[in-house]
Amino acid sequence: MKLIDAVAAAFSVFSRIPVPRALLERVDWDGGSALAGFPAVGVVQGLTMAAWTMLAGALGVPPLVEGAVLTAMPLVVNGGIHLDGLCDTADALASYADRTHRLEIMKDPRAGAFGVMAVGCYLLLFFSLAASWRPGVLQAVALVPLFAFSRALSGVAVACWPKARPEGMAASLAGGADAAASVRRALTVQAVVFAVLLIGVGGWVGAVAVAVGLVGFAWYRHMAFGLFGGVTGDLAGWFVQWDELAMVAVIVLLGGIS
Repeated sequence: MKLIDAVAAAFSVFSRIPVPRALLERVDWDGGSALAGFPAVGVVQGLTMAAWTMLAGALGVPPLVEGAVLTAMPLVVNGGIHLDGLCDTADALASYADRTHRLEIMKDPRAGAFGVMAVGCYLLLFFSLAASWRPGVLQAVALVPLFAFSRALSGVAVACWPKARPEGMAASLAGGADAAASVRRALTVQAVVFAVLLIGVGGWVGAVAVAVGLVGFAWYRHMAFGLFGGVTGDLAGWFVQWDELAMVAVIVLLGGIS
């Protein structure tokens, strides 16, 4: 699996950033390329958000405006694909139905009341953190490994855990059996690398963020297995959003408020 192919596939699936057609035509879509390159989307998202925080600080942008733009930037980069998963999962969890019905609710393209409320709460929480943040350079740069780390963990789950729906998006992203081992290995290595980078950049605050991210990963496994029988694409998006919100909260509350 070539790095450039994995990155191109990941950006075509998980972002709104255009990818040249010539790159996509050579991607082995059955080889799990998009999943293996998933953390690269987090790197770009983290870079754009870090650049904005430093630019806004240099220009004296009002905190509320800075926070609003910072909240909207992930949606511009990834198109809201993970927030859609959060919405669908919230509707399924709020139904208190059996496993089969929960999975059917998640497949419904319509947003329910509980999903809308969950998205509203998520955006409000993220905005409150972003509007309170006054980062130094290293704290802003910590966003880069943070957003990559959450996606590496999500990718590991999709690659390694049973799928709640054999025909769903998670199963298709995991790739064929021949590629599964290499995809799992690539994502595990990336998760370790980005965790080390987050600790290296953020110090003890980064270490706490990594620990919180891993606790969220353990809870995600417990919830996915217990309530859904495995992972789905929507659950993967739900995890990415809440796990990175928890890690951002650690970075902001322990090290970034003026």
